[in-house]
Amino acid sequence: MGNLTKYEALLGELEPYTPSALTLKKALADTGISDLNDEYVANSDKRSIALAAISVLKKMIVLTSDSLGKSSQGYSVAQLEKRIKDLCAENGLDASEFVEVPSITDGSNLW
Repeated sequence: MGNLTKYEALLGELEPYTPSALTLKKALADTGISDLNDEYVANSDKRSIALAAISVLKKMIVLTSDSLGKSSQGYSVAQLEKRIKDLCAENGLDASEFVEVPSITDGSNLW
């Protein structure tokens, strides 16, 4: 098996979801990756790939299902948001920049 490309790394990060190739290419371009077929190097590419994956997953949140030809898939908003939060945690990103994160406040001012 050959080396993993940046494009393939993004596909792997998004499994089991299957967005279109155009969506993937745009997400990579938006994060500054133009060399899709270059080898994926975790030390330098992991964060950019995670940002591209988050971009794709955010688009899926507005859908409950998607159908293309003979294949279709359904989406759970809660699980998509959980995946985004996991990607953020793994890459030192603030999840609140991408999805709503509940906050707990000290209610001591109420008594």
